[in-house]
Amino acid sequence: MPKILEADPMRCDGCRLCEAACSVVNFGAANPEKSRIRIITGEGGLEIPVFCRHCTSPPCREACPRDAVYIDEASRRVMIDPFRCVGCGMCVAACPFGALGFDTDKGRPFKCNLCGGTPACLQVCEKGAIFYVEDYNLREHNIREAAAVVLRHHAP
Repeated sequence: MPKILEADPMRCDGCRLCEAACSVVNFGAANPEKSRIRIITGEGGLEIPVFCRHCTSPPCREACPRDAVYIDEASRRVMIDPFRCVGCGMCVAACPFGALGFDTDKGRPFKCNLCGGTPACLQVCEKGAIFYVEDYNLREHNIREAAAVVLRHHAP
């Protein structure tokens, strides 16, 4: 069974090493705006790691008018086909986690791709706030809880 990233906001100290590592690996420079993981600060100072949860029924895929968002059958990762994507941003707007970014230089959305199997964010997280899960029932439960936390701390 494929492994999926998970996060525990209670362990995150907001150091943002994950953002730096992600942007270096995926864009070649430490730039939080280009990171595929973001740390948002919620109510009471809670630091919340936000990244693609690779949903089993992704709203971003449903929103894409060009079918550019797909689930890779082998890895179960939600991916974006750069040849089909027209840069409309519908997938970005549809994500309930706010996990997709938009590269204004390229005119295309971007999201976590798990760094091809060895996520940079997981490697640099010294607090263990980012980790893998393999149990899909637990994963779905955690996704619902994470969405509730993000909405509670990030929604207007």
